[in-house]
Order: sequence, then structure tokens, then C-alpha cells
Amino acid sequence: MKKIIITGGPTNEPIDEVMKITNMSTGGTSCALADSFAGAGYEVVLILNNAVKYEPHKNVRVVRVETTDDMLAAIEAEARLDDTDAIIHAAAVGDYKADFTFLLEDMADEIFSKLGEIKSAADILAIMEDPDCIIDNSSKISSYQKNLTVKLGLTTKIIGKLRFWFPDTLLVGCKLLDNVEKGELFDVATALCKKNNMDYILANDLADLQAGKPARYLINKDGFTQIVLEDTDAIFKFVDEKLR
Repeated sequence: MKKIIITGGPTNEPIDEVMKITNMSTGGTSCALADSFAGAGYEVVLILNNAVKYEPHKNVRVVRVETTDDMLAAIEAEARLDDTDAIIHAAAVGDYKADFTFLLEDMADEIFSKLGEIKSAADILAIMEDPDCIIDNSSKISSYQKNLTVKLGLTTKIIGKLRFWFPDTLLVGCKLLDNVEKGELFDVATALCKKNNMDYILANDLADLQAGKPARYLINKDGFTQIVLEDTDAIFKFVDEKLR
């Protein structure tokens, strides 16, 4: 039995015990792909956000995750088993996480109190990147802070880890841009494919999705393959054929 890992849904990054940073991904494509591969006799590991509703097929093992780090750990755990034939990394992994929160007035007070130490804009930036005025976010932050500010930091790029963990596995990633020329979409997806040593990237445009056109453009390291996968069934058939 061949094994495939599919990631799906958004990642959620907490601001406090209640608020979080997320995105609009529904995880629907990943769930549909999981059912298709399971129905064809594959062992499927579906690494899926906690918020996505899914009734698993008997051949699907669902690993629930919340944050980008959770998803990273789940994929790394599967890599240790060394039995994966393909990965479709279709999750909408968030680009940003909350580093810390603060109030603008507290930040202004802190900078003002240190004016004698400030010699350049770089000194101000250093204070802002590592301030003393960070709010404790281990519980719910007050609802009445009109100047609440969140400092964002970058999340780990999961796609950049996949080839290292899965050197002999068929790797398929995804790239979504919004309302761009197709040439730009293809160039960005090709660069992503090369940079991360992926086999293929499924590229699409948010404007097309919103217009009811779910087609993915198949990209490899040489660029657009001239193959358009019109729906999840076409994606399944393409990957299934590659694994035979």
C-alpha cells in the first residue's frame, strides 16, 4: 500500500488565549484529495487544522494541528517513519505569527524615557524589537485597549524542510497569488519549486478561485508544464499516475 501525506486548512497563531491570526482556507481541497487517495487504496495521513470539519475515510489517519510549529512537528514525525511515497503540501500555512503585544502609549513612554541613549533610528528600532512594555498574553487581553498593537514575526517555511526530510519522495506544493498576470504567477511558482527542490507546484490565482475557476496550473523547475488540473479529481489522477 502506497502512503501519501496531505496537509490542509489554515494554521492558527495565537495572540492571547482567545484571539488568533488565521486565514480563509477551508481545507476542502485537501479533504477531497484525502478521500480520493483513500478510495484508491492509499494509506493517507491528513495533517489538518483543528477547525476543519472532516469525517475520515477508513484509510485516512487524521493528525490535528493548530499552529505552524504543530504542523511542522507532525510532518517531521512522519519523516522518521521513512515510508512516504508522496506529499501534497496544500495547507495555507500562515506567513506570520504574533511575537508579542504592547500598547502604543507604553511604547511611546519607553522610547521617551530612553531618549538619552538613542543616537540613531537603529537604536529606536532595537527598543521596538525587544521592549520592556510587552503585555502578558498568557490569558485573555482586556477588550478595552484601544491602542493594542501586535508585533508580527515570520513563521517557519515548512516547504523548505520537505526535501531534507523526504529526499526520495514525490513532493507537490501549492502557491496562491491574487489577481496577477499568469506569467508572474508561473515565474513565482517556478522560483518556489527551484528554491525548495520540489517536484511540482500547483499554482493558482485567488481572483480565479473567487470567480469559480478552481484550476491549478502545474509548474515544475522548468516552468509551466502546459498542464492545467481542473479539479481535485485531476490532481489525484496526475499524482496517482506518477506513483505507478
